[in-house]
Amino acid sequence: AVRAMADAAPDPPMRMDIAPRDAPTRRSGGIVSSLRRWNPTKTPKTTATLTLYLFGLFVAFVARPPVTITDQMQTRYFEMMDTADAVDAAPRAEAERLLADVSMARYRAETWGWRFNSERKERVYKLRSLEKERLKEATVYRKRRDAMVKEAKGELGLWSQLGIDEAKSLFRKAYERGKLFATRSSYYDTFFLILGGRSDDSMVELLVRWGFTVLTNFTAGMFSAVVNFMWALPSMIGTFAETGWLSAIVFFIVASVSATSVAATLLLLLFGTAGGAVYGAVAVAPALARLEASGRERERIRMIAQQRRRGMSGSAAHHHVD
Repeated sequence: AVRAMADAAPDPPMRMDIAPRDAPTRRSGGIVSSLRRWNPTKTPKTTATLTLYLFGLFVAFVARPPVTITDQMQTRYFEMMDTADAVDAAPRAEAERLLADVSMARYRAETWGWRFNSERKERVYKLRSLEKERLKEATVYRKRRDAMVKEAKGELGLWSQLGIDEAKSLFRKAYERGKLFATRSSYYDTFFLILGGRSDDSMVELLVRWGFTVLTNFTAGMFSAVVNFMWALPSMIGTFAETGWLSAIVFFIVASVSATSVAATLLLLLFGTAGGAVYGAVAVAPALARLEASGRERERIRMIAQQRRRGMSGSAAHHHVD
């Protein structure tokens, strides 16, 4: 009996100050604690990626050109550039003028429906042939001047301030094209988003969907900017004379890493701003929902009252007729 009573007795309550053995312990989160626990040897890929990212930013905004331009180098460069501009100046300008004139004439002749008119079609083909001839003549002068300009730029070197500035200018052009693509795509997507939106969508849902669309377009735009920059970079490197293959490859890698780091920084800033906006929108979502609900309730009460007044006026008019 005593044993049965012992078995029937309830278990003693668990002490609240003693955690179970299998209970998981909570660790303090945050960026600071993550950096404290970070071990570069255990995450080599993350370490390499972060190192390349910081190296790219350092090259883009802090580092100085490894080649210093002296006064003699600069004087020699300007003298060679003046010589390149002066060589065949008159015939080169005349060839460029003739090419521009025939190109404009061909553009004006290619009006709508020119392929279906025999006279206009023949004129367009003649202008195209003439344009090819003018282009060949102008190309001869262009190549001669480009060769002299290449020698002049070789006096300063690819790793000088001139080469760095040309690479940065090339990236700015690629960035502007990518930003223009993202902006236009965002305009079109916003237009279709408004047209295809449902009437029961809340303002928060529309803002979140629009923000996701903008982020997607700018991500694609920055990716295309980096790809276009890397595609055009070898041609820019080729404009410098006396540049070895090893130096050209290293310059290409460093410039590509720097461009990728800058584009990634812009995207991180954009995503961070969008994340803050989404967090704020989610925080005020309950208040907006209550406002919308109260507005719908007031509209429902107003419609009910209006229907009652119409019913009362209709019944009064019926009694008056009787």
